[in-house]
This record gives sequence, structure tokens and C-alpha cells, in this order.
Amino acid sequence: MATSLGQLLDALADLARALDDSPAVRADAATALGQVGRALTQLRRDGVSPIAGDQREQRVAALATACTELAARAPATEGTLSRLAAAAADTLAVLHPDTTVASRWAAATAVAETVTPLVKVIGEHLPPGPAAEWLTEVGHQAVLVQQAAALQPPTRADAVLLDRPVPGPAAGTSIDPALVVPDSVGVLLRATARANDPPSVAEVLAYTLAAQTLSSTAERLGPADAPDAERPRAGDAWRAVRAALRPYDDGSRHPHEHTPFGVTAAGRLHAVLSAVESDPATGTASLRASVAAGAQHLPTLASQLLYRTVRSWADTGALIAYACDLPPRDERVAAYLRGYQSGGLVRVHADDLQPVAGALHNARLLSLAVADRVADPGVRATVGFPQRTWVANRTVLDHPQTPVALSQAMQEAYQHVQSARAQRPGPGRAR
Repeated sequence: MATSLGQLLDALADLARALDDSPAVRADAATALGQVGRALTQLRRDGVSPIAGDQREQRVAALATACTELAARAPATEGTLSRLAAAAADTLAVLHPDTTVASRWAAATAVAETVTPLVKVIGEHLPPGPAAEWLTEVGHQAVLVQQAAALQPPTRADAVLLDRPVPGPAAGTSIDPALVVPDSVGVLLRATARANDPPSVAEVLAYTLAAQTLSSTAERLGPADAPDAERPRAGDAWRAVRAALRPYDDGSRHPHEHTPFGVTAAGRLHAVLSAVESDPATGTASLRASVAAGAQHLPTLASQLLYRTVRSWADTGALIAYACDLPPRDERVAAYLRGYQSGGLVRVHADDLQPVAGALHNARLLSLAVADRVADPGVRATVGFPQRTWVANRTVLDHPQTPVALSQAMQEAYQHVQSARAQRPGPGRAR
């Protein structure tokens, strides 16, 4: 089952506050601090500040050293605390390719917040000596990192990384949305996270179909108090993305012998949610919670496709299309006149991708609205709900310019639906 760095850190801190201070638990807490030190060392090595050697990097490095030195003087053990801390450190390593300096600082502050409850577990039972001195140093350095975080706090958008689902062992036969949705969303976020290895057009078409299905399911399961004309149409916006991609190709639109992991995950998500009854009253609490949690990540998916995948396509010129399907350009007159013949194919420029960029922009805005509507207080209280991502989404929605942009996106999504209906052929004659 998918998990997130934030879930692991929250579970670690909560468990540390609930346990007693028996010798076995104290040893487990000290070992957990060693894993925390490993995580902080990795973050410091990758960079938690745009300025090398500034106060944030110094504080994180000092706390990592103190945690490591204390753990080296503790009895070797393995308990729940140390396993949770090790899982958090491993999750950070998995997320490394998707991190930025700002998100690493957000992760470092969250990791440092688990130190204080772990130190309290060990308490004052240590006899005077090096271990007790290092324990005092750990507590001191943890406070300094928290002070640095108060002076230079991570933004809400930077903290979204903490909620990113990291897929667990694949459960290919499962049809439980509580398992399939977070696992599939985690795979899709990972598949679209890096601009240096962008997905193909065929893969993006699969991803947008899964996003459309998840959005449509969230719209059905969300509150129905608003008039139909005022409800966000994120599903239609994601459908519009696929329509905007219709003219473009990169050679990937053909049957493949091996299905990419992201496409497999998108297919699982689409199949499981398509089987859900359209009547909102039939949705179970587990279904509502999983869909609401998954919907919080759709704006991030749209942003990654917009600012990484489409930008990479534009920079590398990886796509081709028929000139007659693109905006007119003087240098393409001959290719335009050749129509759908081989001589009509041209290399796609950045300006030609504006329809795709606009469709993804609308999908992001409307996904924000749907994610907020489906996240009622009862759903937000469930275990594993991505609170940090929801708060970041709300920050965007609360911006003064968002309502106007959202209204325009809804209008364009509605126009797309009407245009698609008008292009459908009428019923054929039958005998």
C-alpha cells in the first residue's frame, strides 16, 4: 500500500509520545534517532538552501551529526520506532529525484520535528557520560533547526512533497479503491516528475484519461448543493487536454510489446473507478476518502505535465504534426497545402503547443476546485488524508485572481463539451 513521508513522520512522532520509557523503548528511540540522522545527512548533502553553507545547512548538518553520534552509543536494537524512522529515511531517498532545494528544506524541518519526542522518550535516565552529552546536544540542535525554520519557514507549496504517495509493492489483482487510488496516483506523479525523461504522447493520453476518471468520480461523490452550471468540470477539462493533444505525435501512438508502469497504473485507476456506481449514495466511506485524497494531487499532476513535460517537448522539438492542424505560419505554407500527406508533416514549435498548455492550465484550476469540494471536514479527519496538499490547494484558491481564472476555465470546459457534442454524428439509418 502506498504511503508518504508525512504519514511516516507523523506516525513516528505520535508513537514516541505514546510509549513509555522502558530500557527497550529508550534503545529503540536512540536507534531511531540514528535513522533520523541518516535522513538529515542525505538532505544536507543534496542541499536545503540555495546558498551553500548558510545557517540552514549548518543547523541541519549539526543535528544530523548529533543524532548519528548518539545512536552509535546506544544498544543495537530494532523496534517500531526505528523501523518507522528507517522507512522515512528510505522514502526520502526514493523521493530524491523529485525534490527541490525548497522542498528539501520543508522535509528537513518536518524530520527535525520528530527529534524532540524521541529525545523525551530517552529522558534523563542515561548515566553521565558521552551518550548523555550527545543526547543534550541532540535536543539543543533540534531547537536551533526549529528556530531557523521559524525565521525562514517553508512555503505551503514546498511542503506538498511530504504528502506525495510513494507506491508500495504492486497489488495488481486488487480492486479496492483504498489501495488502487493512492498507489496509482503515486506512480503517475513519479512518471511526470522529471523533465529530463518526459513521458511520450501515448503515455500522457493514458495519464489524462486516469485523471479524468478520478476527477469525474470526485465530482459525483462530492456535495451536490451547487447548481450544475456552477460546479467545476475538471473531468471535462482533462478530456479537453486529450483533445488538444490529438494533432501531435512522437511515434508512440502504436501498440507496444511492454506497457510502461505509468500506463499500467493509469489503466488500473481508470478500471477500478469506472466500476464505481454513479449514484453518490452508494459510495462507501473508504471510497470517498480514497478518492478525496487522490483528488488533492491532481493539480500537482497537471502542473508537472504543464511545466515539465510540455516544456520539454517544446525545448527538444520531439513532436511532429500536420501543418494543416497547426496555427498558420509563413514558413509552413507549402506543408500546409500538402494536407495529410507525408510532406505535410512539420516539427512542432513551442507556440504550437499553446492549446495543450491552455488545456492543462484549465485542468489544474478545475482540479483545485474539485479537490476542495470533495474534501469535507469528515474526509479531512481520516487517517492518511494529505492535509498539507489540501492547505496548499486552498492557498491558490484563496488568491484574489483565482475566481476569475476559475470562471473562465469552467466556461472553456463547458464550450469544449458542447463542441464535442456538436461534432458527434447523428444516428444512422437502420432497417
